[in-house]
Amino acid sequence: MNYSDYIKMTQIGVYSITFPTDKLIETLESATLEARNGVEFEVLKNPITGKKVHQLDDDGLFFSLRCEFKRVTKELIASKSYEISLRKEVKGADIEQIATVELFNTVPPSSQIINIFYNTKTQILVMNSNNRRAKTALMQLVLLFGLVGVKSIVISSEKLGINTRFINYLNDNTPLFRSLSFENQATLRRHNVDEKTYRTVKHLDSNTGKNNALEAVADGFFVQSLRMSYLEDELHFTLDEHLQIRSMRFKQYAKTARRLNNQEAGSRSVFIGYIGDQYEALNRIIRSTLLEFTQETKLKTFA
Repeated sequence: MNYSDYIKMTQIGVYSITFPTDKLIETLESATLEARNGVEFEVLKNPITGKKVHQLDDDGLFFSLRCEFKRVTKELIASKSYEISLRKEVKGADIEQIATVELFNTVPPSSQIINIFYNTKTQILVMNSNNRRAKTALMQLVLLFGLVGVKSIVISSEKLGINTRFINYLNDNTPLFRSLSFENQATLRRHNVDEKTYRTVKHLDSNTGKNNALEAVADGFFVQSLRMSYLEDELHFTLDEHLQIRSMRFKQYAKTARRLNNQEAGSRSVFIGYIGDQYEALNRIIRSTLLEFTQETKLKTFA
């Protein structure tokens, strides 16, 4: 496990959750999360700061969860099954089940660190992973509180139609999103009956590039993803057709990761400063590109 795991963020999952308690920090710090589907979960004490929950400005929280699991793949099971099939004493037995049990008993545990930002004012939670384990970890976190506020999600009419906004940019130089920069490169996709065709269009700040893109749109292509940035080159990311943020690259990540992994002097301050910058950038991007949430909140059991 590297210290840089606690600042890693290349893609995000965004959720709107209202935790029904005024003692959110105290609850997280004393939390015991239940295991699920063979995966164990834990709210981690950060090895850099010695704290479980970090307060950012007046409304932000940062904490990390660890998922510990056995990485038993289909390939491992197939190989182990063949090995077991050669044993005389297991003829006619459920070889695959035996192989799975033996592997779970012998394979060393693997782990995943999930970093979470939570804005207590907007009640938006951001995780640095969107895979199945991360979603299961979020489920276990919610179960800890019993009840959560669930907000209906609506897409703002201002932010509907990324393809339309792209065409408006090409025709009229209308900015795609407030507070963010378009890096003048897009990946387009066209669906035919038998195949999908992809095309990358670049230099969209030039007449030639814009004309090439407009010709592609006229030929049936539509936006699959856009290359974007925040504060010039502080953060680069890809925004897909569903307004999901992927392929995030923070300018200071490599330098900060090296300092943390080497445990240089001042690592604690470096870490706090870096996650503070991450939090600010994520808040700005989410406000500018993703979703708006209704004000009506209904409490119900999280199933």
